[in-house]
Amino acid sequence: MSKKKNLLFVFADQWRADAMGFAHEDPVITPNMDAFCADATYCDHAFSTFPVCTAHRASLITGRYPLSMGIFTNCKTGLSMRLEDDEIGVGQMLKQAGYETAYIGKWHLDEPEQNHCPEPASGARNWDAFTPPGVRRHGFDYWYSYGTYDVHMKPHYWRDTPEMICVDEWSPRHETNKAIEYLDDVWTKENPFALYISWNPPHSLYDQVPQEYLDLYPEVKFKDNVSLEHIHHHTGEMMDYTPEQMNLITRQYYAAVSGLDDQFGRLVNYLKEKGLYDDTVIVLSADHGDMMGSHGLMGKYVWYEESIHIPFVVRVPGNEKHHCRTCIGSQDMTPTVLGLLGVPVADTVEGEDCSAYLTKDGEDLEKVSYLCACPGRDIFLKNFADAGEDPKRFGWRGVRTQDYTYVIELGYDVKPHPARYLYCTAADPHQMHPLALDVPENRRTAQKLEADVIAWMQQQKDGFAENWLKEAESL
Repeated sequence: MSKKKNLLFVFADQWRADAMGFAHEDPVITPNMDAFCADATYCDHAFSTFPVCTAHRASLITGRYPLSMGIFTNCKTGLSMRLEDDEIGVGQMLKQAGYETAYIGKWHLDEPEQNHCPEPASGARNWDAFTPPGVRRHGFDYWYSYGTYDVHMKPHYWRDTPEMICVDEWSPRHETNKAIEYLDDVWTKENPFALYISWNPPHSLYDQVPQEYLDLYPEVKFKDNVSLEHIHHHTGEMMDYTPEQMNLITRQYYAAVSGLDDQFGRLVNYLKEKGLYDDTVIVLSADHGDMMGSHGLMGKYVWYEESIHIPFVVRVPGNEKHHCRTCIGSQDMTPTVLGLLGVPVADTVEGEDCSAYLTKDGEDLEKVSYLCACPGRDIFLKNFADAGEDPKRFGWRGVRTQDYTYVIELGYDVKPHPARYLYCTAADPHQMHPLALDVPENRRTAQKLEADVIAWMQQQKDGFAENWLKEAESL
């Protein structure tokens, strides 16, 4: 075999960093992941730069910021947006370095087929899409995937033709089966493999989880920092959950994570049984988190830790460093993984190679992660289109340091609502107490962080910067 290490990159959808036993926060049962964390480098400051599926995935695949690629919401019906053909992806970089590449599971980087054909041959509906072989797979040769489809108990997939493969099995279990099948029967073993697995759970629909995992949580209730009064999505839609309903959703969410733990254990055990564990860099992560009622919110898209803070656990064979506090954002993950593998990074990559901070004692860096979100709901996009405004100039921007979160917001409506928020996340991890900006010390901290955010936006040619500087005068 080649001396290059293999790569197994596993990431779940809407899985917050707290929802793992090793994090000592949510009461989640994850023995396999906990054991892996103890044997790997646990990065406790990893963040989704733009906490929504398509945006994080675009950054993960390319190592670029979402807005640099024109990505400002999910790929969805009625919106002509996808990861463009000329973007250089991690699959292409790995393939050029001699890797056999594979992608299994949710992709959500292609434009819905129903944007162009009401009855596509693939059978894809709504936001879903069959991504045909070629440039739109961005270097992944083996393909067993779909766009986005949240029926976890009866998933479907496509290979290299529009023929839909319908399955009567929980999607993470089925995808793990396919991953093992790939390693047994497709990988030639003449070159190193790079296998990406994207599990959809614990993403809603929350009830799409096997009963055996739900049975692990007969008494679990929602957390103390959950507020059911006026509970809503970030865009304002009211949810009207009763305490009993929120308890059930919490049980279902935790159950899905425990199910993922089972599947992750199968992958690790397979690598050990085949003598591949110490020849493989293994990454366990997610695309963004889930508020699960914290701050009265459901879903993602907001700057709170439950939304932006994600797992990022990396095992490098022989590495003795087990904890990293460097801030790592979505765009940093690909250059970091390639740095660990010794694979060249494309010139288009905007993220930072943080591999040294994962492997060298004393090398943790006071690096920051920049954060952003734009209006993305259909009703808001229509309002912006009617008003002749660019939704990318709105939403919020922010920065996460090792100790602070700072956010500037214009809101999701056409009429801006400027606001500033500063949290000492180190002392107030649930961000329950924003710091008063009329206190001199806090004001100085906010001013410095705001200057950093504005400089970053101007470098990105982000229209929010100009819009903010105009609107913030009213504060």
